[in-house]
Amino acid sequence: MEKMNAPPPVYASSCPTLQSNLSLHSSSYYSEYSGAARRRLSSTGEADTSATSSYEGSDSSENSDESRLEPVSQMEREQLETFFRGLKSQVFVCESLANLYLGSASQTERWELRFTGIPVVVLDLGETRSRSKRRIQILLAERGTCFTLWRETIDNLSSYKVSGPAFHTMCLSSDHTRLAGLSFDNPKAANDLWQHIERLVSCPENISLSIPGKKKKKPVQKKVVLPAKSNISQPCQFQHVTSVDAADRSRYFSLQTMVPPLNELENSLEANF
Repeated sequence: MEKMNAPPPVYASSCPTLQSNLSLHSSSYYSEYSGAARRRLSSTGEADTSATSSYEGSDSSENSDESRLEPVSQMEREQLETFFRGLKSQVFVCESLANLYLGSASQTERWELRFTGIPVVVLDLGETRSRSKRRIQILLAERGTCFTLWRETIDNLSSYKVSGPAFHTMCLSSDHTRLAGLSFDNPKAANDLWQHIERLVSCPENISLSIPGKKKKKPVQKKVVLPAKSNISQPCQFQHVTSVDAADRSRYFSLQTMVPPLNELENSLEANF
């Protein structure tokens, strides 16, 4: 019974963890962690920044953890771009994995490590019926499945900025007293993402700001011409998953949320019989 009530296993991150006395304006967050070799978080995100590697899985699980530390490949970026691209939208996929931290602007020394994934920036031009509002969204996609782990809107109050080497912070759109931090594995990829976001937010229309002297034109209803079936392609870069087993549970956050641990299933079956 004690095993069933135990908290879920915690995977520590390969990204350097945040210092307890972190200042958002510091430019040397991770100098002490440049040589750290830690394993990446891939769980439900209930760990804090002081957590170390406490996972005691099998050798095969350790090997799968190591494989997740590999750099994001071009194929993975193309898969994510295809997954999130929609009509009248633009997608930018980061070349690096990143850890997501959540904190408070009033207590900058406390950060909570939540998820690990690949950052993706989506610009919705707001020119479709279902998405009529122009906006910038940044999200964290799960590696391997492309599922969204976290999503946030970048607006005029987000204050997205570089707060340290390979570390970006922003205010949450739902509560601007709350902060989100992204710690990247690759400083160059982090800088590329920052420059892309800077270009997007430089346009007032992208961050819900009105341009002085510009009158809004009334939208003209245009007749929608549906594409012919011959113009619709087959699924691109699609890999059909034929089966998953207990060994895959440690790889995907989505599988962990939908399938209970194996020991719980065994105990429930024994209780029924």
